[in-house]
Amino acid sequence: MPARFEAGHSDEEKGKLAAVHFARFAFSEAAVRAFLEASVFLVVDHPALRARTELTAQTKASLLEDLCG
Repeated sequence: MPARFEAGHSDEEKGKLAAVHFARFAFSEAAVRAFLEASVFLVVDHPALRARTELTAQTKASLLEDLCG
């Protein structure tokens, strides 16, 4: 699902790129239910670091609020 990026944090014409990007996702009601009901993992897969952790129900609810707000 594509994200909507919040404007005003980068200026590509001047070569300025924000270190942090703010994005919103348009989750359907079915996607929100699936996200809340399923096991969700945060995964880092980088040559220098590999990690995986399952998100708690509280974290998933908070994340949905932030992503879809």
